[in-house]
Order: sequence, then structure tokens, then C-alpha cells
Amino acid sequence: MKVIVITGASSGIGLSIAQHLSQKGHSVYGISRSKIHEKNVKSIQADVTDYNQLKEAYQGIFEIEGRIDVLINNAGMGISGTIEDTSSEDAAYIFNVNFMGVFNSTKAALPYLRESDYGKVLNISSVAARLSIPFQAFYSSSKAAVNSFSEALANEVAPLKIQVCSIMPGDIRTGFTKNRKKNEIESPEYNGRVDLSVAVMEKDERNGMDPESAAKVVNRLVRKRRIPLYKTVGFKYKVIVLLAKLLPAKLANHIVGSIYAFKKGK
Repeated sequence: MKVIVITGASSGIGLSIAQHLSQKGHSVYGISRSKIHEKNVKSIQADVTDYNQLKEAYQGIFEIEGRIDVLINNAGMGISGTIEDTSSEDAAYIFNVNFMGVFNSTKAALPYLRESDYGKVLNISSVAARLSIPFQAFYSSSKAAVNSFSEALANEVAPLKIQVCSIMPGDIRTGFTKNRKKNEIESPEYNGRVDLSVAVMEKDERNGMDPESAAKVVNRLVRKRRIPLYKTVGFKYKVIVLLAKLLPAKLANHIVGSIYAFKKGK
């Protein structure tokens, strides 16, 4: 039995992971701004953008359990729209949640993970971190930052016997789709291309994998003695990530553009 903390555990992938791991007998704590109504998941209300709230939460968990074995940084949000029409406030906010949230959570948890003989940090990233999607520039960029953070962290904490993995799911059916924030105004020069692109993204997400797919991958990583630095969720997404590595960068980016950029517009 491991003591596991999951941020963003009130819905979507985070809730599915929390449910799955609690069913496997682990002591699971869910961190979320809203209360988690799940019998076997211990709910703690805290905001990942507030380091002091997280520090207090993790200290409380440690006082109860005597250790924290696994941290799963899952909290995140999305915005869509052109770079030109995205407000500075929205751009800053998504980085505050998706990247600084990972930093705050990890910083607060590391003193306790060091006390475990089994310390692991699992950061939920995205395939979009490898293939930056037009009109989702800030989501892709924030997840790419999470990947870079994971790589640096892995080397820093390796002597402390803490392992790090960046998990990259593909399209998954969750409430993330309807909760995506959209720019209120788009410049007419883009000729309706944002709506066309977002429609493709949302269709892919609605027809995507069940969140249980990600939960099962996370459970295997929790169980494994040694974990990889990266883990892609979904076979076709593993192929996509591999092709992105093998193809020239400009060609790979052109292929993504042909799917999502809609250069002719409406």
C-alpha cells in the first residue's frame, strides 16, 4: 500500500486515477479546489497556484500517514484561440495552473517524498507537448514546459532515490472538452479557422480513450520498480510521438498544420 497524492482529482483523468488507485488498496489523497465526493478518496481542498496551501496540505498528510510515496501532478486547464487574440491575463493564468501548479506541488511534496523509499513524481503532460497544436499554443507550451521540468527534476532528485515520469495522454473523453476556455474575440483575418480547428479537437476528444486508460497506465507506473522518463498513453499516440521524433521538424509541424490549421478558413 502506497500513500498517493493527486492534484486536480475532482473530475476527469484525476478522478479516474484516484478511484482506480484507491480500488487497488492505496491510501489516496485528492487535492482540488472543490470537494471530492468519492468514498475511498480523502479530499483536501487546496489550489495548486497557492504554494502555502499545498505546503500545509502535504504536511497534514505526512503527519497522518508518516510518509508520502507518490505525487501525481494532474491539475490543469486549457484555452483555445489565436496567439494574437489571447489576452496576457489568460496566457499567464494557464501557465500558472499547468506549469506553476506542478512546480508548487512538487516543491511542497519533495521534503516528504525524500523520506520514502519509493518516492515518485508523475506529471500528467500531453502528446500536445510534443506536437504543438495551432490555436492551442498556450496549452501545448505549458505542457512542453512540464516535460522540460520533469527532465531537469529527474536528474536533480535521482541521488535522493526519487523517480520522475512525464505521462503524455492522447485524446481522452472527459469534461476537459466543455471546460476549455475560448477567446471571446477572434480577429476576422483568421477567417473562422479557430472554430474549424476547435471543432476537430473537440470531436477527437469526445471520441477519445476512456479516462480509465490513463488510470491503468498510472497504476502500472506506481507498481513498477523502475519507471521511464516518458510514458505515452494510447497506441496510436505512441506511433505519432515516434514519427514526430523521426520526421524532420518542419514536416512534422506541417502535418499537424494540415489537420488543425485550416489555412483556407470558412
